[in-house]
Amino acid sequence: MPWKRLTKGILHQMGGLAALRLLRRDKFGVLVFHEFDEVYAASLEPICEHITSHFEPVSLAKITAAIRGEASLPPNAVTVTVDDGYRNFLTIGHPMFKKYRIPTTLYAVASFADGRLWLWTDQVAFVLEATTKKAISVEIEKGHVLDLDISSATTRSASFFTLCEGLKMIPNQRRLEFLNDFALLCGVEVPPQPPPHRASLSWEELRALAAEGVEIGCHTDSHPILSRLNDAADLIRETRGAKDLMEARLKRKVDHFCYPNGREIDISEAAVACVREAGFRSAVTCTYGLNTANADPLRVRRLPVGGITDFAYATETLVGIHC
Repeated sequence: MPWKRLTKGILHQMGGLAALRLLRRDKFGVLVFHEFDEVYAASLEPICEHITSHFEPVSLAKITAAIRGEASLPPNAVTVTVDDGYRNFLTIGHPMFKKYRIPTTLYAVASFADGRLWLWTDQVAFVLEATTKKAISVEIEKGHVLDLDISSATTRSASFFTLCEGLKMIPNQRRLEFLNDFALLCGVEVPPQPPPHRASLSWEELRALAAEGVEIGCHTDSHPILSRLNDAADLIRETRGAKDLMEARLKRKVDHFCYPNGREIDISEAAVACVREAGFRSAVTCTYGLNTANADPLRVRRLPVGGITDFAYATETLVGIHC
């Protein structure tokens, strides 16, 4: 449409992005990435180059100190956060951020790093990919039935999204029960360890990254939706328990937390209270947008830059557009 082309021209050829950076220089961005593959690697470098040319990369520790009134930030400050702790961060993401001297915080899932589980969304994807069935009806909770078409790659992808979104809304215990039943229903045996491309960083690798300056944060013990936990003991295990385990394995303090999924409906007041009582200095959400110096340190907004292959779109996201 003509008006879209005009807007793009103003932003990218007529100094619009520079004007927005000037207007928003007192706000800071916390970028969020999840995983990295060879296809995305080529898109990541120009984004990193743009960040170092037009923003001031700082550590999450410095941002947290600024929010808490203990430090100040340069104009247009940004930092990078990476969720889940997939091993492909070590081989693709970390070398790129290190090359451009962009401070990074990686949020690990304690039991995933421990080798005791693999992420439940990956298990769902594995089952849908491995089954020979072309369609299936599943009851994720009483009265809530989903009819899933898995006859092609396109319909399988849509069914994966539908199923995961449904599972995020039910009690955590029911989700755990469903995952076992779902694999049996689909005639698939889920191995104890994920395939290599879905593997976690080990504790040894996490310690090595920390020694190189990567801040290691906590992404819970088992990656549940915290607002779907009904037992206070479960909340404590997923926050304080995960923090204690990670600090013992890493032999260093873990000050930063990341809420799984991170939407407002996924974060209960009880969860925030547990994060605070556990002693975390910051916690990030998936409420998208820029932050100001008076942000709540336990409800920090982020910018979804990870996975974007359209460079122009990524640069717009960095100034808060599309959020």
